[in-house]
Amino acid sequence: MSVATSALRCSLLALLIVAVSGLLSGWWWFAELLVSLRVQQLCVLVPLVVLAFLLRTCWRWRLLGVVLLFWHIWWLRSAWISDGRSVEQGLSAADLTVCVSNVQADNPDMESVLRSLRACDADVIAVLELTTALRIRLQSEFAADYPYFIFAEREPGHFGIGVLSRLPLRSSAVVNYRLPSVPSIEAQLELRGGDRVHLIATHPRPPMDAWQHRMRNEHLDVLAARVVELRAASQLPVIVMGDLNVTPWSPTFARFQDRAGLRSVTAGGGLEPTWYSRPYFVFGLVLDHVLHTEGIGSLRRRILPGSGSDHRAVLVDLRLE
Repeated sequence: MSVATSALRCSLLALLIVAVSGLLSGWWWFAELLVSLRVQQLCVLVPLVVLAFLLRTCWRWRLLGVVLLFWHIWWLRSAWISDGRSVEQGLSAADLTVCVSNVQADNPDMESVLRSLRACDADVIAVLELTTALRIRLQSEFAADYPYFIFAEREPGHFGIGVLSRLPLRSSAVVNYRLPSVPSIEAQLELRGGDRVHLIATHPRPPMDAWQHRMRNEHLDVLAARVVELRAASQLPVIVMGDLNVTPWSPTFARFQDRAGLRSVTAGGGLEPTWYSRPYFVFGLVLDHVLHTEGIGSLRRRILPGSGSDHRAVLVDLRLE
């Protein structure tokens, strides 16, 4: 057996272990990190499978490579396949345009952040990682265009959050789904035609260790129950937007969607990442989301240019069904 063949088999075996470990992502924080890297795993796997055929390795190893390819492609299917419930583009204008922007608390380029938020021209903007300094600038410079707002800044700011709106916020509150240090915002938004929707802006902790993984999952569980509660109590549609610190191809994301009865506007939108916007992380991750319940359809989703943050803002046109 050649050195190349041995290395190939070891690599395929390692990728198999990583793929199987991903099934534990709901309980094991490290597995959550692995499933977040499905695209990167494919980038490694494709040349390995090609090499396996070129070297004419044992058919079992070639079969293993092909099975792993289809395994990851199956999980990534939402990148290319819409849920089939989006509003047909071109039929009508948007009733509501929302933008979610994680500005990065320690971003030194505040002017780029402000220019990006102005340029998005959304009806509602959710600002994540909001610091006191940015909140002061937003209140002083955006008040004319966005007269309705609610802020819950934090220092150093990694879980600060704010919502700015051109449309009336008939009710709004800062809420905690799991930790007081991680606030979310709930609001009832009145659209131009008089219809109302519930809006939730949120930013769970990243699953970077066992405790944060548990807190993130509990946050999403409580949020899912809250969406169901709001929907049942008022019969109004619900929009959830934020950096959820989970990719669309994670079982955790699928479970959250199912429990909350939410549709993701990311479905069918491709693999373009929202984090890390800088070039030395190949393909990055899709962490910033807009989801909605029945009663709302998505017209268009755009990922905006960078503003000095490690995230890129997401702009979505929505329409009442």
